[in-house]
Amino acid sequence: MRIQAPNTFYTGTYSVLNTNSGSSFPYAMKVEGYGNSGNQKSLFQFAHVIITEHMVNAKYGTKITNGPRIQMQTAGSKKTEEWVNVSKEELEAVKLPDSFEELKKENSFYYHGEAITDYELIQTAVALGKMELPVDEAKDNPFKVAMDAFEVLVRDQAAPKNSWSNTLYSEDGKYTFTKTESGRWLMHLLDDVGMEASVEDIANWMMSGTPNRNIETRYLNYLHTVDPDLYNVAMRIGSEVRTNGFMEDLHQQGILSDSQNQYDMSLLGMLFGKDADSMRLLLHGCKESGNFFELLDLYSPDGAKSLDKLREQQSKNGGIV
Repeated sequence: MRIQAPNTFYTGTYSVLNTNSGSSFPYAMKVEGYGNSGNQKSLFQFAHVIITEHMVNAKYGTKITNGPRIQMQTAGSKKTEEWVNVSKEELEAVKLPDSFEELKKENSFYYHGEAITDYELIQTAVALGKMELPVDEAKDNPFKVAMDAFEVLVRDQAAPKNSWSNTLYSEDGKYTFTKTESGRWLMHLLDDVGMEASVEDIANWMMSGTPNRNIETRYLNYLHTVDPDLYNVAMRIGSEVRTNGFMEDLHQQGILSDSQNQYDMSLLGMLFGKDADSMRLLLHGCKESGNFFELLDLYSPDGAKSLDKLREQQSKNGGIV
């Protein structure tokens, strides 16, 4: 594109293929927009950018990178100091029928981060007043009573960690409970050690903008299973952060204007109830620390719907998307 006369208004398409792999802007891009030849710092005042597969490949590569560990253990729905515990003396005061002795060899469940015996689980439930002391050896099946104890101590106390989520987490973060389309609840035992990553770690990799193909499939499948709501929100946030990153690159290269950059940042801010300047500071802090989890606390489903509606209107009527 060549503009000869000064201060001439123009529209058009700008395409370039940067083959310098050492450059901070090593990918091809296509920009459609308008500008003024009097612009001192940018080619386009406002533009629509077509993000291609080539751009994603060039910026992020095709290798599995995953991401850094930021939280070694998945957080539960309550902080440790909020747990209600019983003392050893209180447990010993609960005497179960002789037929329950076999439960002392069973470790079927976790409670407050520990794999306690089924016997202790029932003792705990009784000591906390969550269930009656079983006394009828003929009627009370020990294993069923242990399951009932788990229900009142763990399942009934589980709660969402985010206002927009329907996934329930146990107080200690060892279990999640998800609801199927048929309305049935499924229980999932979280395995931070076996996975070598917490639920927070995986979500953080996604929110950083790293494409899903650069994250091991086993991690993505795991998060989608144990917390599908977090998976979907992390994927949405990551997509928007990645798009914003491409627009930021174009701004730094002098292709997009300061006005466009401010507009792009305000679009991202719609997801979190932030204006452009606040969003810029927030995103900078996330990138500096490598921790994007603050975005989850601020994420607004209504803001996401508004952004989608805006883009749909612009797509229909023309304009900057």
